[in-house]
Amino acid sequence: MGFSKPAFGASNAKEAQDALRALTKRYGNAKADADVVVALGGDGLMLQTMHKTYKRGLPIFGMNCGSVGFLMNDYSPDDLLERL
Repeated sequence: MGFSKPAFGASNAKEAQDALRALTKRYGNAKADADVVVALGGDGLMLQTMHKTYKRGLPIFGMNCGSVGFLMNDYSPDDLLERL
C-alpha cells in the first residue's frame, strides 16, 4: 500500500520544526485528507500523536527529531513516500 498524502506534526524542538518546514515544502501537508501521519520529534510526540489521531485510524510514521526516540525511525527527508 502506498501513501501519497502525509500530514506532518512536530514537537517544539528546533530540529523538529526545521524538519517540519523542509518536509512540508517538499511533500505538502495534507492535514484534513491525509492518508498517513508523520510525527517529527521524540517518543513523547509519538505517543501524543497516537492519542490525538487514533479515532481517524491513520497509520503513524515517526521520525526522530528529538532527544529520545526509541519508538522512532531515523530522520531522513529523502524518499519519504517510498519508505512509508
